[in-house]
Amino acid sequence: MDELAGMARAYAESQDFVSLLAHELRTRLKVTERALASACEEGVDTALENTRTVQELVETLLELARGPAGELADAGLAVRHVLEDLRADLAFLEAEVVAGKLPVVALPQGLLQTVLRNLIANALEAGASTVEVFARSDSTICVCDDGPGVRVEKATRIFGVYSDKFGGAGLGLTLCREILRRRGGDLWLELPSTFVFHIT
Repeated sequence: MDELAGMARAYAESQDFVSLLAHELRTRLKVTERALASACEEGVDTALENTRTVQELVETLLELARGPAGELADAGLAVRHVLEDLRADLAFLEAEVVAGKLPVVALPQGLLQTVLRNLIANALEAGASTVEVFARSDSTICVCDDGPGVRVEKATRIFGVYSDKFGGAGLGLTLCREILRRRGGDLWLELPSTFVFHIT
C-alpha cells in the first residue's frame, strides 16, 4: 500500500513538473515575441537573453532525460564555474559567495552547475549580500545566505508552480529538485534560508 501511495505521489509530482515546465517555456516565448515586436535595441537584448535561457533549459532537460550514467562531478569546480558566470551580477550587487571544501558527487557536471547556479542566483535575487556554500559531515551540500529568508507560511509552497519571490513560475527550485530526485537525491529548505541537497 505504501509503495502504491509512493508511486501515485511520484506520478503527481512528475505531472506538476511537466505543467510547470510548459508554463515557463510559454512565458519565455511570449516575452521573446513581445520583445522582438518592439523593434528596438532593448527588445532585441531581451529576446536574446530569453533565447539563451530557453536554450540552457532545453540542454538541462536533455541531460536529465539521458538518465544515470555514473558520471562524477567536482562540486568545488562547479561553484567556481558558477561564480565566473555570475561575476558581473556579484560585482553589481556588491555581494560575495564563500565556498568551503566540497565533495565529488554522482551527477553530471553540467547538472550540478545548474543546481548550484539556481540556488546561488535565487539567494542574490532575494537580497542576500553573502552566500555560503559548504558541505556537512554527511556529504550534504548547503547553500545558505544572509537574506530575508522564506517565511514559515510560504515554506511549503517554495517548490510550487508560482513563486511570489521572483515574479515567475519559480521553475529554478523545482527543476533543481527534479534533477536531484532523478539521481536518487533530494533538495529541501531549512528555514529561514538554507537549501540542502544530497545525491546518493
